[in-house]
Amino acid sequence: MKLTRIEIFNFRKLRNARLDMSDKQTLFVGANNSGKTSAMKALRKFLKDRGGIDTRDVTASNWAAIEQTASAWTQEAEADLSSLLAQLPFLDVWLHADTSELHHVAHLIPTLTWTGGLLGVRLRMEPKKGADIKAQYLAAREAAQALQPDGATADGFALWPRDFREFLDKRLKDLFELNAHLLDPASFTTTEPVEPHPLPPLSEGIGANPFAGLIHIREINAQRGFEDAGDSKGGDDEPTNRTSRKIASQIQPYFRKHIDPETDPTPNDIKALKAIHDAETTFNARLKDGFADAIKELENLGYPGGLNNPKLFIATQIKPVDGLDHPAAVQYDISGDASGVKLPESYNGLGFQNLISMVFQLMRFRDDWMQVGKFKSQVVSADDRGIEPLQLVLIEEPEAHLHVQVQQVFMARAYKVLRDHDDLREKGSAFTTQLVVSTHSGHIAHAASFEELRYFKRELPSPGVVPTATVANMTGLFGEDTETRRFVTRYLLSTHFDLFFADAIIVIEGAAERILLPHLIQHHYPNLAAAYLSFLELGGSHAHRMKPLIEALELPTLIITDLDAVVEVNKGGKVVKQSAQPCYGAAQTTSNHVLKTWLPGLAEIDTLLAPPLKALCHTASDRPIAVSYQTLQSVTLGSVSKNITPSTFEDALALTNPKLVKDAAKAELSCRMTRDFAKFIAAESTPEDLATALFDRLAKKPEKAAFALDLLYIEDIKALRAPPYIDTGLTWLARQLKDGGGAIWWA
Repeated sequence: MKLTRIEIFNFRKLRNARLDMSDKQTLFVGANNSGKTSAMKALRKFLKDRGGIDTRDVTASNWAAIEQTASAWTQEAEADLSSLLAQLPFLDVWLHADTSELHHVAHLIPTLTWTGGLLGVRLRMEPKKGADIKAQYLAAREAAQALQPDGATADGFALWPRDFREFLDKRLKDLFELNAHLLDPASFTTTEPVEPHPLPPLSEGIGANPFAGLIHIREINAQRGFEDAGDSKGGDDEPTNRTSRKIASQIQPYFRKHIDPETDPTPNDIKALKAIHDAETTFNARLKDGFADAIKELENLGYPGGLNNPKLFIATQIKPVDGLDHPAAVQYDISGDASGVKLPESYNGLGFQNLISMVFQLMRFRDDWMQVGKFKSQVVSADDRGIEPLQLVLIEEPEAHLHVQVQQVFMARAYKVLRDHDDLREKGSAFTTQLVVSTHSGHIAHAASFEELRYFKRELPSPGVVPTATVANMTGLFGEDTETRRFVTRYLLSTHFDLFFADAIIVIEGAAERILLPHLIQHHYPNLAAAYLSFLELGGSHAHRMKPLIEALELPTLIITDLDAVVEVNKGGKVVKQSAQPCYGAAQTTSNHVLKTWLPGLAEIDTLLAPPLKALCHTASDRPIAVSYQTLQSVTLGSVSKNITPSTFEDALALTNPKLVKDAAKAELSCRMTRDFAKFIAAESTPEDLATALFDRLAKKPEKAAFALDLLYIEDIKALRAPPYIDTGLTWLARQLKDGGGAIWWA
């Protein structure tokens, strides 16, 4: 048995989101405020807490429709509860079960013809039995109007409820409850868009907890040491402070469930209990002797002595768990030798405490589920369910306080810890574990496989519309193109998993752009400087391979690439293509795969440079993706100005900042290419001669990274300006983030 899919509707940022579940572990990734927390809270409130939903959990953009429904009631319309329920949060859960598991899922089977496979359950908010929502709302409105017949005062004061939302702020939990309905497996679909499946006619609820005895749910929430508004408190099986990161607060419930010698004592337990009894007797004798004088003095006062008053007696009662109820119950040996120097766990760094605490919790979740040790004898169940066939573990932001290596180690080990039991290790085990992790860390994502990622993406809001988010499934993104899939996954594994947490993407050619663009952005493009940008160093020959991924992410993306002009020449009777200085009207083509096969999908240099030049770089029509490449730029030497088309980032930068290149060449360890560039500029030749000299120099052992590093030596880095084609692209990207939300969307 396993969870196949969970679909979330009308919950916070997730108006309609599909979460396809991996067999073992599923990772939620995405930029800040993209909906990951909304998903984790939905799973908690619907599956674990089975309630606690309030008006703040309703997707904000739904309130207009909800108010419209309630407004119709004031005009004596019939109470249209179906339209109201369609706007409130609900969650669809799809399970896959075999016929051998029929005894677990019998109550979820929709028809007698079911022969194994999918089972669907909807959990939704609906009115409690006997709750007349319309009548109570109208009664509250009428009472307010009777006391305040003129309506709101000039300063806006009005009695409750001013609207239906304000009414539900107070009455939602009194009037609504969680209930489950069965879904028809025939309605299950893999196609977009994500839409609610219709409930079968005359569907009847089966209660708020249809997964009792079926799914064992545990959670490690994000705010370890803090608490989220609306979170439930821990029960008897959890520490008093459910968010505590300290092991000392977790070992007592573990001890009571699995170790306590007073529960079904074994011979070894009897020895321990006898030792505790002997210690208690000895200690009580010492207490009696030590307090004898004090008690005698009290009795001389006439109280509490006397015939009818009890005698004062001081004694201790030692319980096995009491020995764990102190701050130093958990210690670490820091000596490394036989000296045994120990410190309480609070003396360790937060990262180490957090790591050990999370691993211990995973062990506790596993052992609770498998009823390890004495816990089995403590399980009391009216229907004798035994062990649930499926365990679902939710972990929110495990990277807190962990340095990057430990983040990867934890993610690689977490699932193994949850399966480290004799009944779980075998491949054909009857018990299934599924782990769901939400994270902001590229290093956590790095430790998972690409197919396990679920990318939460912010939808660009329209004016006056509250932003929401959707989810992209990385499974099957590249279809049958195994070569591209292999390249992208290996590239991301080795470099750039921060791509999944960025506000925007900038694809660049090489190291020189990677070194200098952050400085250019910091000093000249403040909107971009405030954003989380992911730089992909790919070059024009490989960037097009990222097309399926970049289009799926739907992030504002700027591809900065080179024209890569080539011309056909005859060498020894054979026509070959060789690099050429870009020039309009010279029958040149581009060898750049991005320009030829993606954006703008053109190969002729004349077409790419065709006047009049566009004010913006080439953009995709259906996604926020643009490409920027070298175009004509004005170059002035002395009194002569000329429009020149550079060939690379390096010569474009030199033509834009000639004085700064000469300054960089003065550094003691400047590279040969920087000195050569400076020499060409100082020669005061024509702009055409300078462009040709730079092009020829770049064809001979170019030292591009060294050239960029030399420019970092200049006295005023703020004076460095981006070449015109890059300025055009960065200006476009900044406008995308400002207009579409991007970096300031969540501020």
